[in-house]
Amino acid sequence: MKARLLIQLIGLCIFITLFSCSNTMQLTYTKPPAAPSIKGQIYVSIDDLRPPDRGGKDPFKVGFVRNAFGQPFPVKAAPDREPSKVVKELISVCLMSAGYKVVDDSSAAPHLRAQLKVFWSDGYQHSRMGLRMPIELRKSKKSIGVWAYELDVNTGFTVRSAGYKQFNSGYNKMLEVAKEKLVEQFKRTEFQSHYLALQ
Repeated sequence: MKARLLIQLIGLCIFITLFSCSNTMQLTYTKPPAAPSIKGQIYVSIDDLRPPDRGGKDPFKVGFVRNAFGQPFPVKAAPDREPSKVVKELISVCLMSAGYKVVDDSSAAPHLRAQLKVFWSDGYQHSRMGLRMPIELRKSKKSIGVWAYELDVNTGFTVRSAGYKQFNSGYNKMLEVAKEKLVEQFKRTEFQSHYLALQ
């Protein structure tokens, strides 16, 4: 009886520790510098295709954090940092770093379409942060893609203490890796060649 009560008290202490910090993730990254010259214009769109239990039903849900007994507690993005909005912004700044101007008019420029399929952390001690997003370059929304790339980021870290702060750093690291990969792709001559062929 005493042992059971002790376990419950420990669990309560861990729960209080976890929720004494904000469970909302800021999802930030350092914006790359914009290129000095413009190669052309691109319109960017994103479809949120995450599974219902992993952000599809609740778009702000980005994973779990677990207590010492493995019980999951939800982790959510901050109110102004919904993942599909964040990755669309990320794609846009990476395009600008590669020399492309992002426009709001879909009829004025080639269309870069992204599909957000994974933005998630499992919350275990050796936690993984996953971001998967196929991207296509098209002449218009309904045309066939002429260039494709699947962004696949799988970073991780070891949970060393209770609380959400380390998870926030984990998500930010994931976005930094994604940024580096996107800038590299958009700066390639292959991407530019396919872009120019649509003009």
